[in-house]
Amino acid sequence: MVFNLAVSDTTKHRLKEPVMKIVRISLICSLALLALACSTAQVHRSAYVPLPQPSMRSGAPSQGRSMLTAGGMLLAGQQPVEDVTDITVNTETVSLSTGSANWVPRTQMNLNWRYRFTKNFDMGIGGEWGLAAGKQKTYKDDLDLTPKGNVIGVGLSFGYNFQINPEWAIAIAGEYLSFTIPYARQFVDTDLITPIGEVEYDTETIGVYSFSILPRMDMGNATVFGGVTFRNHPTAPKLEMYANEISVLADDNVEAGPVYTIITLGAEFKLNPVLRLLVMAFQPVTTSPVKYFPMFGLGFAWDMSAAPPQTRPVHPHDAPPPLPDAQPAHEPPASI
Repeated sequence: MVFNLAVSDTTKHRLKEPVMKIVRISLICSLALLALACSTAQVHRSAYVPLPQPSMRSGAPSQGRSMLTAGGMLLAGQQPVEDVTDITVNTETVSLSTGSANWVPRTQMNLNWRYRFTKNFDMGIGGEWGLAAGKQKTYKDDLDLTPKGNVIGVGLSFGYNFQINPEWAIAIAGEYLSFTIPYARQFVDTDLITPIGEVEYDTETIGVYSFSILPRMDMGNATVFGGVTFRNHPTAPKLEMYANEISVLADDNVEAGPVYTIITLGAEFKLNPVLRLLVMAFQPVTTSPVKYFPMFGLGFAWDMSAAPPQTRPVHPHDAPPPLPDAQPAHEPPASI
């Protein structure tokens, strides 16, 4: 049996229409990609990152089995540090400001709980919370991107105390916090001025580690301490530039950042057997990507399960000797 299949001219024309449409779309996309390959574009971004602060502790071990510390750090001021870099794009030289696009908290809250495993060693959990209200911008950019939300970090800490004599001691402390850092990002057209589309808002997780050396002197109800802290400072590259489909600047939304050196001076006052007042002042020595002015900290430490002061029992032999017999005042003197 033989089948004779015949296709009319109308049917052939209908079959060609979808094919031609696909060809036209492919051609348009190819031309668009070719134009993009010969152009330059930018991605501007900013991130809300934590302050470079030392650990909120004097280094003195708790008297009880655990200690709860709560307080806050206050930023006095900061100054942007930005550089200008010249790069060649499509045979043209373009000058770019390559500073870091950071927002930092005006106030950063702290909460830490530590358990004393031995006389001199403790470990615990804690966190830092940068309030969104009052945050400060540490860079210059025409787009003025503002990340949304708070910057929050949670992690572990440890401390060890080396007692030199009854008055002097040195403590070492370390922390690792995992921060959720909000960032904002927006594309800029090939004229390097006109924004493209809406601002993108998201978060990125960055680890922050610190290591502190804290010498101190005990003075009865007060402890004076100082020291140095090394801590990395998360940062967002200000912009990402594409030239001929190649990223010529950093393309990470948030980076772990450089290590800051922080000098600390403080005092701890014993208000009662279980409550201490902690006062701190600290200065980041490192000045890139942000130059900070002195910062201040204030907190309270609750020495949980610390034993109350023992009152010395009065024994009978400790009692004062009885007074000699005396006649009552209301009775007349004996007559002779």
